[in-house]
Amino acid sequence: MPYRYLEDVGAADIAFEVTGGDLPELFTAAADTTMNDAKRLLLRVCEARIEPKDAGHFLEAQVAGEQLDDTRYQQRADVKAVTLHGFSVKEDDGNWKARVLLDI
Repeated sequence: MPYRYLEDVGAADIAFEVTGGDLPELFTAAADTTMNDAKRLLLRVCEARIEPKDAGHFLEAQVAGEQLDDTRYQQRADVKAVTLHGFSVKEDDGNWKARVLLDI
């Protein structure tokens, strides 16, 4: 499993840690984890590309999805925003790890 939810972050937040073998894999797993709680829409990343641009990076992704069907899926939470509090992206021995806090 490329992600795990972190405990003890507060009643109005969800935090997770996600890993990937490279940056596109890391951001694909992070997007999938975030969209796991998307309101009335289920999305999955089909392909992701990250390229250096100026002093940062540029992410381009293709996603596919469908409307949430309450008879087939159970929604856990409604994500309002990704926060910068506690946010990190780090490389460790060729693998990548990110920590993300979602405001729900």
